Amino acid sequence: MNESDLKTKLEELNIGRFFNDVKPILKNAIRLQLSPFEENLLPIGKSKVGGKPDLPFNQKWPTESNIEIVQEKKFFFLNKNSKKEITRPLSFLAQINLSEVKNYDLENLLPKNGILYFFYTSEQNAWGFDYSDKNKFQVIYYDGDANNLNRTDYPENLEEHGKFENCQLKFESEISLPSCDNEIYEKLNEKEMDLVFEEILNENSINKLLGHADIIQHEMELECELVTNGLYCGDASGYNDPRAKELEKNSTDWQLLFQIDSNDEAEMMWGDCGRVYFWIKKEDLKYNRFEKCWLILQCS
Repeated sequence: MNESDLKTKLEELNIGRFFNDVKPILKNAIRLQLSPFEENLLPIGKSKVGGKPDLPFNQKWPTESNIEIVQEKKFFFLNKNSKKEITRPLSFLAQINLSEVKNYDLENLLPKNGILYFFYTSEQNAWGFDYSDKNKFQVIYYDGDANNLNRTDYPENLEEHGKFENCQLKFESEISLPSCDNEIYEKLNEKEMDLVFEEILNENSINKLLGHADIIQHEMELECELVTNGLYCGDASGYNDPRAKELEKNSTDWQLLFQIDSNDEAEMMWGDCGRVYFWIKKEDLKYNRFEKCWLILQCS
């Protein structure tokens, strides 16, 4: 949907006046359309969701490390608990060849070349409300020689539920509306808001780069700012912390980088039909500091 489509749709719903209200805060996004595709037929370095990543030869498969309690049997009648570091490979979600999307990046926010790789814990036990989740996902930016890429096999200890079906991608530009939590919708009455939600905002599967996040639970910019500054947001404690008020003003610095939905095409399911969101500060995006991304998982 572009601006013209949105204006026409709102007029059809008899709320055309709302277009001028929402227009200043619309954002450009890049929609990803997935379709299953034979991996062996997809050229190395092409954008994809699922399958095996085309990593640089010197890039190891990203892993997460966790300290777990294990029982060690010292004698036949005595067990002893001890701590052990467990290393697991992350699941590969997607790679985006930026040269393929640059013509759809209408605000020129992304690098023009290179590849972005997105990884997330195969256990899906990182929701992003705790800073200790920081090793359970990874975003890698590679801007080197495309001839230095290798379709990398899955690690032997990556469980089957952490592997996804290979999908090729088609891109298109679209405008993105703010989530239904945004105060802009206070300009609509209840019936009008229901129409906007049912006819415009209520889509089943939304995979995209940039734009506004399509939330399932709540807006995430403040959560990103609080958690990355060490505040726990799994309950109200982080939001009630004395530092939260000062940090709140920085929440507008956060930009959605990548949103990946539960997708039948890739056989991906995040919790209960959830979505995974990768966020980045605008300044970090400007200087390609993708290692500073933050992840949040939301589901119904």
